[in-house]
Amino acid sequence: MTILLAILGLIALIVVHELGHMLVAKAVGVHVPEFGVGFGPALFKKKIGKTVYSFRIILLGGFAKMAGMEGMAGVEKETGELGPETYPSKPAWRRAPIIFAGPFANLLTAVLILAGVYMAGVPTGAEPEIEQVVPGSLASEVGLEPGDRIVSIDGEAVGEWEDFQEVVDEKSPGDEAMLLVERNGEHEEYSGTMKADPDDPEKAIVGFRPVLTYTSYGPLEAVGLGVERTVQIVGLFGWYIGELVTGDQSFYDSVSGPVGIASVSSDAASQGTHSFALLLAFISINLAVVNLLPILPLDGGHLFFIAAEKVLGRPVNPETLARIATFGLALMLMLFVVATYVDLSKIFTGQPFIPDQNP
Repeated sequence: MTILLAILGLIALIVVHELGHMLVAKAVGVHVPEFGVGFGPALFKKKIGKTVYSFRIILLGGFAKMAGMEGMAGVEKETGELGPETYPSKPAWRRAPIIFAGPFANLLTAVLILAGVYMAGVPTGAEPEIEQVVPGSLASEVGLEPGDRIVSIDGEAVGEWEDFQEVVDEKSPGDEAMLLVERNGEHEEYSGTMKADPDDPEKAIVGFRPVLTYTSYGPLEAVGLGVERTVQIVGLFGWYIGELVTGDQSFYDSVSGPVGIASVSSDAASQGTHSFALLLAFISINLAVVNLLPILPLDGGHLFFIAAEKVLGRPVNPETLARIATFGLALMLMLFVVATYVDLSKIFTGQPFIPDQNP
C-alpha cells in the first residue's frame, strides 16, 4: 500500500509541474489542446472549454500539449502554419513564463507542503523521557521501558534533555552509568555498561530514543518558514550538483533513479504523514532544480535558448535546436539507464539508496 501511495505522490508532483505550464500558457493566449495524466491509450477523455482532459493507462507523469510545440523544428515551422494561439508565435517575454511555470509550480508546491508541516508541528527539542529502547543497548539490558523518565544520571539531576546529553557526551564506551528513573510515579535505580554508538565507535550511548517536543506555527509564519527552507534546499541542490560535476561526490553513492526514489518514498510513507510530506517537498524541489538545468529538452534548456534569441536578436536555427535537443534527450536517457542500474545494484548489494551526506 505504501509503495502505491509513494508512486501516486510522485505522479502528482509531475502533474503539478505540467499544470503550471498549462495555466500560464492559457493565461498568455496559447491554446492547450490536451492536458493528460499518464501516457499511452486514454482510459477517459472529457473536453472542457477548448482543452481535452485525459486519463491514460500508463501512470508515469503527465503532459500539457501546447499548440505549435510539437514539430517546432519540423513541418509546422517550415510551412508557416503558426496561428496566433500557438506557442512559437508568441514573443519571448510570453514564452519564458510558460516554460518557467513548471519548475515554479514545483517550488510553490514544496513551499505549501512545508508550510503545512510547520502548521501541523515540527520537532524542536526533546524530553528526557523514553519513547523507544534500542535493542542490545544499556537501556535494553537493564530493562528500561517506553514512558520511563530519566530523573538523574550518575547523581546529576536531569531537568532537560540537554542535561542528560551533556553527561553522556563526557563518557566513553565501557563506562558505567547509574540512572535514576521515574516509572508510574515511583523512582527506581538502574546501572549498566554503556555501549558504543554503531555510527561512531568512540561515542557512548545509553540506547533510547527520547520523546520529541513539537512546535506549531501560524499560517503566515509557516509560509515564511516554508519559503526559507525551500531556498536552503535549492542552495543545497546547487552545491550538490557542483560536487557531482567536480567528482567530489560519488555518483554511485549519491544518485538514485526511479526505483530508488519509489523505495525511499515508500519507506517515508510507512513512517507517517510527516516524513512522507517532507520527502515529497524535497522531491518537488529536486524536480524544479533538475528541470532548470540548461539542457534541452528540459525547461532550463528552453529558457537558455529564449535568452539566446534575445541576445542574438533572432530565433536560434530550428535545425540546430533539434540536434541539441536530440543530444540532450540521449544524455537524459543514458543517465536514466545508469541511475536505474545503480538502484538495482544497491538492492542486490544491500546498500542504502541515500547514504548520510554532510555538506
